[in-house]
Amino acid sequence: MMKINDLFVQRFVRAQNINIKYLKLLFNDHFVVFLLIAFGASVLGYRQLILSPQLTLIWQSAWWQLFDVLWLIIGLQMGTLVTYFKPADRLYLLSNDYFIAKSYMKRSIEVSTVFASVWQVIFVILLVPVFWQTHVFSFWRVGTLLLFTLSYKLLLLLLLRDSLFLKSRVNLSKYHSRIKYVLFNVIVPGTIMTLILQLPSEFIWIFACSWLIVASVCGYFFYIDDKKAGQLALDWTKIVSQAIEHEQRVLHFYATFAEVPHQSRTIKRRKYLDFMIRKLTKQHQVMYRLYLIRLIRDTEVLPLLVRLELVGAVVMYALLRAPIWLIATIAAMTMYLIIFQMIPIYSNTKQKLWTQLLPIDEKAKQKSFQQLAKQVMFMTTILLAMVSLSHGWLTAIVVIIVMYAIGIFLNKLYIPKKIK
Repeated sequence: MMKINDLFVQRFVRAQNINIKYLKLLFNDHFVVFLLIAFGASVLGYRQLILSPQLTLIWQSAWWQLFDVLWLIIGLQMGTLVTYFKPADRLYLLSNDYFIAKSYMKRSIEVSTVFASVWQVIFVILLVPVFWQTHVFSFWRVGTLLLFTLSYKLLLLLLLRDSLFLKSRVNLSKYHSRIKYVLFNVIVPGTIMTLILQLPSEFIWIFACSWLIVASVCGYFFYIDDKKAGQLALDWTKIVSQAIEHEQRVLHFYATFAEVPHQSRTIKRRKYLDFMIRKLTKQHQVMYRLYLIRLIRDTEVLPLLVRLELVGAVVMYALLRAPIWLIATIAAMTMYLIIFQMIPIYSNTKQKLWTQLLPIDEKAKQKSFQQLAKQVMFMTTILLAMVSLSHGWLTAIVVIIVMYAIGIFLNKLYIPKKIK
């Protein structure tokens, strides 16, 4: 009999070793500095948001309860089912559905619940100052919200595990998975969270006891005993796809701050950006056009760059009374991270055999890439300078000067060193 428990533990340990390897690359000097600055800026901005006297009337508005619910719903999306399945398992683990459903998936649920619970605790704790300001804080209410998010996240993981079998027991919308997702991940938890926030304090404990009964019944429904395990068959297409998707998300996170080798990339045409390709490539070399197309149509790099710029802009805007040097430092770090994420475009393009056969000098290829990087830095400077205007003209001027200086450093020293 195959030791399925040992197989999951072995894969779990192997995955953690890989995580430790990438974390060592991740927590290098520049990332630690960025992390400290970002953490300090976030704490300062959050504190100003909580204590600002100008926002007193806003705290008394009922709209903040909607914000609380949306924040907790976002928290519920954090953490997924960790299975560590591989494509080859479809062949080598064939006819072991009973052991996988009874033992392997049980370990998977336990590990996934621990990881997901950490996220739920963080999201609830971050809302405690908001509850205090909006005068809905009570230990019973916060405790009930924490109890609900932890137990409901477990039910979501059990629901996800159930969907990986050929005959799902929860088949409300077989051909509309999005409707099923919105129902269980947004509408149901959002309604219950709103009820918890609206209930008078003396009825909170009654709701908590009632929810425990409901959650226990749902958990028993998803429980897999010997009889159920013998009747279940795995949908290997969904299982392998879910495991690979989770693994890629983890690697993409590491790729934000460190170079991850052998990371797969996909291309998707964005027709609404075709005009940029036509307009920007009129008077440039063919390699510039190739780099630009790869940037615009890459499914990972472009969304990541946009998210980095938005995060940098939001953090800079939130620092209402922060010193100028802190705002300028965040702008410079945002610029660096954006260029850091663009480097793989050059290296991945260089690895293609047909690009090596092109009769184009290597320096010309590097110059084309630097030209594209320069344009991205220019657009980033404009965006962050406009955001810094909310802090005054002096701050905007300092941000522009700092970003101009860091741009020269990146284009003249950093990029040539990385792409040579």
